[in-house]
Amino acid sequence: MNINWKLFLLGAFFTFLAQGGAWAQHNLQFKYSNLGPTWWGWYVVAIPLTWLFLTATKYTVTAFNGQIWANRFIGFSIGIIVYAFLTQWFFDQPITMKIFAQLLLAFGIIMVQIFWK
Repeated sequence: MNINWKLFLLGAFFTFLAQGGAWAQHNLQFKYSNLGPTWWGWYVVAIPLTWLFLTATKYTVTAFNGQIWANRFIGFSIGIIVYAFLTQWFFDQPITMKIFAQLLLAFGIIMVQIFWK
């Protein structure tokens, strides 16, 4: 399978943005009490986040010649990576050996999707 690298990188970029936004939407309420579920801003942010996820999916699926599974595993793995680093950054929760092993697995999943023919 030939990968369209330009579309793949665009899809990965949009996935990083979308996953970061979703992380903020779900977790900043624990750092800033005024950003809980009743804050109207999260509902406004949901619209561009949806656009980011849909655009990322379009680019990644197209990059993999219409193969949907590759997009799902790559999106999941990018989400794990983004989650680990944002959680460490905002909440000072360290990346332990257990989390590091899981990050390696997430990276491995991305490599399988890209290089396993």
